[in-house]
Order: sequence, then structure tokens, then C-alpha cells
Amino acid sequence: LAGLAYFYMVAAWGGYVFVINLIGVHAGLLFLFGRYSTKLYRAYSLFYVIGTSLATTVPVVGWTPLKSLEQLGPCLVFLGFQLIEFCETIRRRKNLGRKDA
Repeated sequence: LAGLAYFYMVAAWGGYVFVINLIGVHAGLLFLFGRYSTKLYRAYSLFYVIGTSLATTVPVVGWTPLKSLEQLGPCLVFLGFQLIEFCETIRRRKNLGRKDA
């Protein structure tokens, strides 16, 4: 739902870069403050993938969300979450605690 709302903002308003940066900063800070969870990973990943893929369909925007340095932060948060979740999945499969890993 948030990805669809973001798509609407991209199509209707030029300040969509502010929105994606704000959400990316929020998700990154949640991780830094120790509030990371699989729910946060799923929510941010779905928002980023759906929102960015739909944003690239807007003719005025095009591939800008993937090429712009202004939007590099949210992309790095997305890629970081992929790495963190991969490590968490491996840890869960080996039945290791957080201190053991």
C-alpha cells in the first residue's frame, strides 16, 4: 500500500525524492538503534521495490530513481537490509544465538 502511495506521489508531485529519503533514513535509524526485525525488512523491501519499480514507469522520472545520487541513500539501506537478512537467515538455520554468530 505504501509503495502504491509513493507511486502516486511520484506521478503527482515533484518532491518524491524527499519522501523516499525520509523513509530510508527512518529505516536506517531503526537498524542503528537496534530495532531491526524481519518485519522491518519485509516492509521496507516491499516499499522500495514496488515504489521504485512503479516510479520508473512515470515518463518524466524514467530511470532517475536508480541513477540519481540523491536517491543513493535509500538504495544503500535496501541493499544493506538484503545483506543483513541473508546473515540472519543463515544464523537461524544454524540455530545460533545473536552472541554466538
